[in-house]
This record gives sequence, structure tokens and C-alpha cells, in this order.
Amino acid sequence: MNGNTLYWVWLSAALGAAARVDEILGTFPSPKAIYDADRTARIVSGVFSGAQIERLEKTPIKNAQVSMEICKRNGWKIITPDDFDYPDLLRHIPDRPLVLYVDGDISYLNSSVPVGVVGTRKPSGESVEITHKICAGMAAMNAVIVSGGALGIDSAAHEGALRSGGKTICVMGCGLGCGYLRENEGLRRRIIQSGALVTEYPPLAGVTRQSFPQRNRIISGMSMGVLVIEAGEKSGSLITARNANEQGRDVFAIPGSIISSAYTGVNRLIRDGASVVTCAEDVLYGYWMVYPDRLDINAKVPEMVSDKSGGVRLRFVGEEEKTVVMKFRKTPPANLDSDATAVYKLFKDEPLHADEICAATGIPLSRILSALMVLEMENLIEVTEGKCYQLV
Repeated sequence: MNGNTLYWVWLSAALGAAARVDEILGTFPSPKAIYDADRTARIVSGVFSGAQIERLEKTPIKNAQVSMEICKRNGWKIITPDDFDYPDLLRHIPDRPLVLYVDGDISYLNSSVPVGVVGTRKPSGESVEITHKICAGMAAMNAVIVSGGALGIDSAAHEGALRSGGKTICVMGCGLGCGYLRENEGLRRRIIQSGALVTEYPPLAGVTRQSFPQRNRIISGMSMGVLVIEAGEKSGSLITARNANEQGRDVFAIPGSIISSAYTGVNRLIRDGASVVTCAEDVLYGYWMVYPDRLDINAKVPEMVSDKSGGVRLRFVGEEEKTVVMKFRKTPPANLDSDATAVYKLFKDEPLHADEICAATGIPLSRILSALMVLEMENLIEVTEGKCYQLV
């Protein structure tokens, strides 16, 4: 944090996410200069819209002080364009974030090969398996996997990187203190251990209709290339791909069935010039030619071995072989009641006890037990030792 941090935080809040800032920052020498300028100077500069001038006047510096205090109490970093750790790739997009709030570590990003991975929130089991395999392979070769932390392909991308012991960054569409998508809280905690949660939104900012499209430009902006896996015609992932094109990033895509609407968007990307990907090397080989010191293209890539339970074993073959079981959540029946649906969403890789589920959902224990019975009868979960439950 530096002497200008307070004014960067104030300016970011005043202008809002995704504001075009090149001309503004080219006219004023620092965010403090903008803060110190009077209304006439701001108008005469010609770089602010009328709405922006009103917001500059109505955004108190105290709000920025509060955001900084919240970050300090929680151990969250505030990174601005003045800081060495600000991602170099982001510096060159016209609507770059003026502030990044970070829980974790991104200091390695400027000496790495970051690759964005995006896709549908409701993927097929095959697409999840493909995502795990390719992201585990890229992370094993030292690439950094960047995604958005949503359910579906985003989560599978982060999981693949974590399973291979690699680094991954989750770019959020809300503040670090927002409780959005609590069912992914466990994954976010694991991401922090080897990577970071990153957002441009103040600590307590919630989700809006625009926050995810705005977030997507950061995923592509901090990545050298973006890989799209399973995207329909109107998928939000296509926004990230479009951002990547506009930012001069590479676009990669996994081809899908030509008769399924689930792959219309991704197949169209390939038609329009996206590079076809079938393995991790397809994404990374070109970067390795440019940055041989950043990637280990000959690293041992984990194998994906399907098992009878519907999960996948991620097998690392080397001097010490280890196997990690990865379960895929099955698609529940449409008539599943609300309690059973809420309980089922909590299950990840680890077994859960009924008391844990009760505490996480706030649903009375009697209803939790009924929901667990329903899920067990549907063959979605099974009982383990210690009266816990896990995915089948």
C-alpha cells in the first residue's frame, strides 16, 4: 500500500467498475490530483462525463477510508496501478480496474503464464472431466488458471489446478466480504492457500446485473489467453471471449457436438478463428516458445481415470504415484423438493455430517434428515463411517 492508495480507492468507487480511464489518467498526474481539483477544473479537462463529475462530488473520501479499514482488519491487500504487484497485462486495457482487492497472493502473476478458463454453469459430466484434465495439466506445467469461481466450468477449472498442486486465481463479481454463492465457500478457502481471490469491488459490495460482465474483462485482461469450454449461443462465457479478442488475447475452445445447443457458442468461436484445444499442450506450447523459463512443458501431466462411481481419479505418475478421487455431482431429478435441493448443493468432495448441514443451511435437523433420506433413495448420496454422507 502506498500514499496514493486512499485516492485510488476513492476514485475507483466514484467512477465505478469498467470505466474508461486512459484519457482521465493521461490528463491528471495522480488520483489525488483529481480529488484536489475543483468542479471547474474537472469540467474544463473534458475527460469526465456530467454523471462522472456528479459522482466525484458525491463520493466522500470517508467511504474509501472505511473500505481500507475493513481490508486491514481482514488481512486483505489493496493493489493499485502504483504497486509492483499490479498485473502487467491489466495495465494495458483501457477499462482497467483502478483497485484490486486481494485475499491471497498474486505477486507471482507477472512472472507466470496466466490462462483464463470459462464456460457454462451447468456443464455435462464430460465437460467437467475435460476441464479438470486440461486445467490440471496446465497447472502442472506452471501455468496459472484464472476463472470466476462460479458453479460449473469455473469451479472445475479451479479444482483441476488445485488437484495438481498448481496456482489458481478466482476473479469475483462482488466484494470479498459478500456472502454470494456460499456453497462455493470451501473452494474459495482452498484457492486462497495457493492463489488468490481478486475483485475490483469494495469489500461489502453485493452482486448486480452488471457485475459479472464487468468481472469478465478482468479474467481475460489478466490472462494471456482464454479457453472456453461448453458454451451455448447466449453464454456469458462469450462475453469473456469477446473481451479477449478486443484486448488482443488468444482465444481457445474445446469443440463440441454440432447438434447440441449447449455447444453452439463454442463451435462458433472455432468457426471465427479460435484455436482448437484437445489437451493442455495445445494451449501452452506457443507460450512456452516465448517464455521457456516460465513453463515446464515436459512436466508430468496427471492422468484422468474414470471409476465406476461416476467420479474421476486424478493420477500423478512419477517417482511417487498418488491418486486423488474427484466426484462429479449428478444432475438431480426435477421434482426434488427445496430442502433436498439445498442440502445436495452443499456436497463437494468431503463427507458431511447432518449437524454440519444443519448449521450451514439453517434448516431444522428433522427436515435435514428427511432430505438426506430422499437423496439417498435417489442414489445421489451414500452413508459413510461415522454417520456422515458423501456423493455417490
